[in-house]
Amino acid sequence: MNKEESKTEKHEDQHHGFIEVEVYTTSGSYPTDGYERVPVNQKVDVMLKKAAKAIGLTSTDGWIATVNKQQIDPHKSYQDNGLSNQVTIDWGPSEGGGGNA
Repeated sequence: MNKEESKTEKHEDQHHGFIEVEVYTTSGSYPTDGYERVPVNQKVDVMLKKAAKAIGLTSTDGWIATVNKQQIDPHKSYQDNGLSNQVTIDWGPSEGGGGNA
C-alpha cells in the first residue's frame, strides 16, 4: 500500500502544479541534496537566483540553462518551457564564448 500511496502523492503533486528541480553548475549544486519542490508556473530564473546566492556565484551574465542538453528560457516558467515532474538544470557559461583567462 505504501507504493500506491507514494504514486498517488506524486500524481497529486503534478496535478496541483508543482515540479521538483535541482541546479548544477561547475561551482556546485543547489539544493545540495535532492530536489526543491516549486510551482510549475514559477519562472526558472527564481530558482537560478537562489542557486547563485547559495553557491556564492558573483557573475552569471551570459550563462545558459539547459535540461537534457536543450536550452531553456529562464524568463519563462517551467510549464512554458515544457518541463514537468523532476528536472536537473545544467547552468553555466555558453560554450565557445571567450572569457577572461
